Amino acid sequence: MTAGPGGAAPTAISDHFRSVDSAPAGISVNRPPSAANGFLVTFAGLCIVAMLVMTYLVHTGVTDKHDLILLGEDRGDVAVPTRLFVVVFFVTYAAYAYTNGWRRLWIGASLIGKFAAVSIGFDVLAWLLHSVQLVSLPPFAQQLASALVALAILPHTILRQARLPSRDTSATSPYTPAGAYVCLVLCLVVAVIAAVVAVEVFFRAVVDLRQWALLGGIGPGVFLVQQVFAASTALFGWRAVRRSRRARFAPPVAVLVPAHNEAHDIADTIAAVDRAAESYRGTVRLYVVDNASTDGTTGAAERAIAACATITGEVLKCPTPGKAVALNLGIARISEEFVVRIDADTVIGPGCIRTAMSHFADPRVGSVGGMPLPAEEKTWIDKVRLVEVYLRHGFFQVSLDGYRGVLGVPGMFAIYRRSAVVAVGGMVQGMNGEDTDICIRLGSAGFYTVADPKAVYYSETPRTYAHLREQRTRWFRSIYHIAAHNRGSLLDRRSMTGAFVLPFQLVNAARRAMLAPLLLFAVIAFAGFRATFTELQWQPVVATVLGMPLIMTVFVCLLWSPRALRYVPAYLCFRVLRSYFTLAAALSLVFPPMRPRTRLPRVLIRGG
Repeated sequence: MTAGPGGAAPTAISDHFRSVDSAPAGISVNRPPSAANGFLVTFAGLCIVAMLVMTYLVHTGVTDKHDLILLGEDRGDVAVPTRLFVVVFFVTYAAYAYTNGWRRLWIGASLIGKFAAVSIGFDVLAWLLHSVQLVSLPPFAQQLASALVALAILPHTILRQARLPSRDTSATSPYTPAGAYVCLVLCLVVAVIAAVVAVEVFFRAVVDLRQWALLGGIGPGVFLVQQVFAASTALFGWRAVRRSRRARFAPPVAVLVPAHNEAHDIADTIAAVDRAAESYRGTVRLYVVDNASTDGTTGAAERAIAACATITGEVLKCPTPGKAVALNLGIARISEEFVVRIDADTVIGPGCIRTAMSHFADPRVGSVGGMPLPAEEKTWIDKVRLVEVYLRHGFFQVSLDGYRGVLGVPGMFAIYRRSAVVAVGGMVQGMNGEDTDICIRLGSAGFYTVADPKAVYYSETPRTYAHLREQRTRWFRSIYHIAAHNRGSLLDRRSMTGAFVLPFQLVNAARRAMLAPLLLFAVIAFAGFRATFTELQWQPVVATVLGMPLIMTVFVCLLWSPRALRYVPAYLCFRVLRSYFTLAAALSLVFPPMRPRTRLPRVLIRGG
């Protein structure tokens, strides 16, 4: 417990993660765990009903198609009834959406209608190609194609129907050099060729790997293309970051630390800034923004600043709660051109500021971030977070650096070009993901973001399961908030992040939300309906958790820290829990209620 000032009630350390930023009012809601749990229970029940119906239709001879495939010749290898899974998932999501009954009906109709149209389209195409004897597409290909489109249907429907942040109306002038597109296309071609060669030339090895669930899932070629593409672009990214890091650039910087009830550890954050300033040639001034704290944050910060040997600083008061509010107040008060944003529970490394600031020698750089290692390695949350950071920030973010596709960097530690932030309107308030949002808007103004894993800092990890759930629900919800706020950037060919990375992240969010339900679906099918789904295979399902994710995780841990290999099994299990949190995030979105007499005709005209 930490005592509040003037006799105020103490604040429990376990409650420090709770803030007004957790679930912005009007566009999100703090739903209890029973929402996601109820979703899974209902989903399981609907799976059983759907499989019983399919069993009846097959056994009575009404159809011999086990996965809602309407047209096609030989059944081929239908490993998992994917279309049936998608239909049940969409129905369950509509039933648990946070809105009234009429809107739920419309959400369900939109999801199922789009998916049915796509599936029929692929079936007709396969039938036509077979009829003219051009090529025979196996049902597995029809499954795979419709499933991939389903991953786009969910976020498309959410963005069209949910109550989300309004669109940013600022003028945009994104800039992506031609070399970035050349790198993207070149690496994609190399990845496709490598996947084809691997599948064709090393066919026996591919078959063996699939039998051991080390390759495959939605298809071995798809997974190979994705991972080879990431590895090749990471080589370009590492080269670009290393070259940019060589510059010598040390202008004055302002360090902003927004703090809400952080008296317990803000002294460590300030001391770390003082140590980092020793190796930085420019001046560093610290501004702690006390954001409506009810404990002794101001006093603790003032004592820590007075003890510093290299930096100077002061404490600013921000009575209005909200991290974005506190950051905007600080940005308005400082005069330095570069703003170092640090969370009050984060300890930066000694060379963090020097390393990150070097990238700003390029006037096109608008923001820079680093690698957020966990402060400790004691709990299971710390350990899986370590592996997750190595993968996300030590590998995939570097691969995005290769073609200027970094979407955003964590606000735990980030540096911004102040004039550019002011020009695009400052930090957005009232939504999740303001740290990524500002990077996207800087990109719309012609700047780009660099993620340098050598700029290491250490951040607090959740201490309880409740904190972990709140954190991840907030993080995973943010993808819909930032996509809605930056609709103007979506599919804008002038912007690498808008044309390629943001759409991919939306699809990836849908894939992650479906992972845990997919595993549940497979268990039910294997346990009770093997006689109906005679072509069922367990390997593709298990490979979605193991397979290439396991291979890439081991590879990245060997690159950064072989001792982290001990935590890989826990991390692979955590991926399923992460899927559960992603599902919970999608269920926490608010959909406006619908009244059929007044709103249904208008919506029908506009479409879902």
